[in-house]
Amino acid sequence: MKQDYKSIGIYVPSYKRSDQIKTWNVLNDCTYVVRESEAEAYRAAGVTKVLAAPDAEIDSLPKVRQWIIDNTPEDIVIQVDDDLQRFSYANKNNIVEIEDKDVIDMELERVAQIISDLDIGFAALPMQENVLKYSREFSFRSTIGIVCWFNKSALAGRYDENIRFKADIDFELQELLHNRIMIVPEYLRVKAVYDKNAGGNSVTKSSRTIQEAVEYMKNKWGRHYSHNFKSNVSRINVRR
Repeated sequence: MKQDYKSIGIYVPSYKRSDQIKTWNVLNDCTYVVRESEAEAYRAAGVTKVLAAPDAEIDSLPKVRQWIIDNTPEDIVIQVDDDLQRFSYANKNNIVEIEDKDVIDMELERVAQIISDLDIGFAALPMQENVLKYSREFSFRSTIGIVCWFNKSALAGRYDENIRFKADIDFELQELLHNRIMIVPEYLRVKAVYDKNAGGNSVTKSSRTIQEAVEYMKNKWGRHYSHNFKSNVSRINVRR
């Protein structure tokens, strides 16, 4: 039987964080995707693989996510947030940091191979490293977004440019409702400092813009989406 080998690329969308490079130091190999106006600043900071796009084409998270999917040559693209501190293994009892970058590569490629073999469009990691959130090695829904795998030939979703702060959850719901499945590798976790660093999505995030995003999502998805403002946690509800 002929083996279906697919090419894989790792991309890091980043904005206004050339002075706080993190993910570049965690991975063996990745390409930063930045606005043309900031490309030289990232190169000066030591990032040697930079893919620059016209500012207006990637001036929001959904835009840059979709731009990478549409404008990169690989069959499967892995998008990784720019504020990662480490990858870890998780189980019900503890978290163990993965210190070997080659092992991180292996795990990223393993998930890519799984979605390729199963002809699934989308996989992503949980937002929290905490083992209290661990339930099984693989699950099929969660609040996700820090590391995402996109198998281009099987994708059903497309990023909605009208959603600035809940774009990954919106994309996840598209995949769950149209492809009927996505994969969340619960055993693999990351520690990041999302929503706390300057730059990125934080530039325009406020209580008002979050409220607007939540209302948009509620109107779009109805009973499939809810948000608790006290804990600032979104929930999805899709029966399997």
